[in-house]
Amino acid sequence: MLSDRIDAGIRLSEKMIHLKAEDCLVLAIPRGGVVVGNQIAKSLGCKLDVIISKKINPPGNREYAIGAIMPDGTIHWNHDVSTYLESSYLKQEIEGKKVAVEAQLKKFRGRSDYDLAGKAVILVDDGIATGATALVILKWLAKLKPKKIFVATPVVAADVYEEIKKNCDAVVALLIPTFLHAVSQFYEKFNEVEDKEVLNILSNYMK
Repeated sequence: MLSDRIDAGIRLSEKMIHLKAEDCLVLAIPRGGVVVGNQIAKSLGCKLDVIISKKINPPGNREYAIGAIMPDGTIHWNHDVSTYLESSYLKQEIEGKKVAVEAQLKKFRGRSDYDLAGKAVILVDDGIATGATALVILKWLAKLKPKKIFVATPVVAADVYEEIKKNCDAVVALLIPTFLHAVSQFYEKFNEVEDKEVLNILSNYMK
């Protein structure tokens, strides 16, 4: 059991101290991932930035993800979506989520362009359940040709862990449960992180 996101970040960074020599960039997924990523960035003495993807939901279910999308239009599908592909709903859903990602990136970092070529990147979230958001980011990251890609997360579902391993250089996790209903069940304290807290953390890396 994890105390909170700060505890999780500290414990993850202890398992990653060998990466201090890699001159890494921490790319955290807002909002909770930024709190975890901040601890890793401080421990490794590296920069922190954010990256955002949005889940694509089927009709009538805003909680279930059939895939995820990046601001440049990169998509990862978790499931067979052939029954939805020609629907006006899915086209609107994809376009709406793409706009939402762009808006959130503008709010948190002011732009959507990244220069990651030749860099070692650590992708951080506060937990990975279905894997849609992380897998689409890994797909997008591959296009930017970083030197290495690591994924760090306090908790990740076992089947998703195996899938993510195939798409990066290494995965660092504290808990890898076979059954993961909700990320929050592995934290004693899992409070909602506000945009203001994310912006305050990021401001420390803009100096």
